[in-house]
Amino acid sequence: MSNVIRVRAGLLRETHPGERRVALTPDDVRRLSERMSIRFERSCGIGAGHVDDAYIAAGAEPAEFAEMAPSSDVFISVRQPAATRIFPVTSVVIFLGSNAAPVTGLPAGQRPLHLDIARLSGMQGVKGADISSRQAAITGHAAVLEAARQFGISHPMLTVDGSFVRPVKMAALGSDAASLQALATARRLGALTHGFGPGKDSQAKIERFGARFLGTSLEQELTRLRRELCDPLSKMQLITTNVVIPGQTPPVLLDEDMLSRLSPGAVVVDLAAESGGNCALTRADETISVFGIRIIGSTTLASHEAAEASRHFSDGLRNLLEHLIDEHGILRLGPGDSTTAALMNETTRMWRVSS
Repeated sequence: MSNVIRVRAGLLRETHPGERRVALTPDDVRRLSERMSIRFERSCGIGAGHVDDAYIAAGAEPAEFAEMAPSSDVFISVRQPAATRIFPVTSVVIFLGSNAAPVTGLPAGQRPLHLDIARLSGMQGVKGADISSRQAAITGHAAVLEAARQFGISHPMLTVDGSFVRPVKMAALGSDAASLQALATARRLGALTHGFGPGKDSQAKIERFGARFLGTSLEQELTRLRRELCDPLSKMQLITTNVVIPGQTPPVLLDEDMLSRLSPGAVVVDLAAESGGNCALTRADETISVFGIRIIGSTTLASHEAAEASRHFSDGLRNLLEHLIDEHGILRLGPGDSTTAALMNETTRMWRVSS
């Protein structure tokens, strides 16, 4: 019997409506069992196809939140836990919260330490940095499939009497992982793809995926951007938007005038819906019809692919936890490590979790 101090972790059931992903799969729970003891909320993995018995077989123990809260060191979830959940002051809460509201109301020393995986996004060579981009890619893929369903495309490459069905025209506004994956998915479905992004390297990224770049300048102020995109966008039948500026409300790329000019039957998927949206009429978690078009504001598109999304999330999270928790079962968060420095937006300090 090894004499180690093991981190006590609580795997949470998601509370966001429509969220079906789970942060750790039974396979990764088993792999982590040598470094940490894990308790899980019953039914936490059902939406992703993982029953409670699979977690028990992997070495985890079922528990209600009220049981695990007082005696757990680390809490793990896909999304930021609901504000109604109270965690010990000395605990650590790990989640992916690119749109998470900041923790307020208590001084930093009187609330649990929140580690937002989204802060690792774009950092090369950092454990767990790919979690955000993988989830974004799955979201972009699911967005196009949902739009195709709404649009009524059942067989985009169907031939009738030797002739191909006319391809759909699709545009992605944004050059992030979700937008690029949306372009790739739409192209595989036979669409004619177009894209636009505000960054300096956006054109190269978009054209690398075989899409035509919309716009004449990479650095344009918003009014000119709308004016230049108005004509080409009016011909699109499927549009995804995901232009988000960290710490700010997303810019409105599709105002009411532009929406009124879209082709009847067009579908817009606003991937920025959770943080305000790039479309003037977007409503988070709703699909609305206006001007003869549909605007999808779903914030749970990754959950359409819950099993695959959870597998990728869990794989990245396991890598991150194996980095943060050493072979002696001690959670270390120190200023000398690039991963923990990026994760923490508070004063970086050394943590040692003991039993």
